[in-house]
Amino acid sequence: MLATKKIEGLVFDNTVHEVLFKLSSNGIIDAIDEPIAAGKEAVTFLGHIDTTFLVAKIYKIETSNFKKLDKYIKGDYRFKKIKNERRDLFLIWASKEYKNLTLAINNGVSVPVPIAREKNVLIMSLVGTKDGIPHPKLIKFRNYDFDLVYNQIIENYCKMLYGAKIIHADFSPYNILIDPITQKITIIDVGQAVVHTHPKSKDFLKRDIINITDFLNKKSKNKITYEQFLEDLKKKKEELYGRNNKS
Repeated sequence: MLATKKIEGLVFDNTVHEVLFKLSSNGIIDAIDEPIAAGKEAVTFLGHIDTTFLVAKIYKIETSNFKKLDKYIKGDYRFKKIKNERRDLFLIWASKEYKNLTLAINNGVSVPVPIAREKNVLIMSLVGTKDGIPHPKLIKFRNYDFDLVYNQIIENYCKMLYGAKIIHADFSPYNILIDPITQKITIIDVGQAVVHTHPKSKDFLKRDIINITDFLNKKSKNKITYEQFLEDLKKKKEELYGRNNKS
């Protein structure tokens, strides 16, 4: 269990309390239960509405290194008029993740369902069991079926890249959840994902391919080259969107 009191101190300021009260009043979420993950920019909590478990991702406005967010926001046509201030950037970051999740899910990508976004708080569906236990990250799940997982990675990244037209920009086994029973994967943490017209989109795509391929090669007997991964993406693109798709 995460150090609850310490984590709560990082994110539960007056603004967050007001946001959670508003979300509760609007019937979005009843309560926050416990922290389930803590990252550099946000803390993720388990919550619930009635008997349904949800996730509340709260972005740490006062304690995060907001300067690192710049390269993912500048160049995104959706966020042209922004102030280079900590609070504004994190409000945009929360909005950006909500928009990216919406784009992804509308194009068939396996991601958490975005439910609501209010200031620096994002409410999503829980990727886990009916008892409120989150699915593990792929990095911690040892005995997965390589072909099954690889094919899902190719299909989901293809739908992100050519359907939603976004690049994850931090694609790794740390940002992929896996159902221990069915081995269905879910891609998470898409706040930094950039639109395909972003000036650094090709660099981010290259990094994503390198990171996930290097990880997969630790499990595969037949090593995958970066070129093969990219070629598999293009083949899946043709299968899903047709040969004449120019995206």
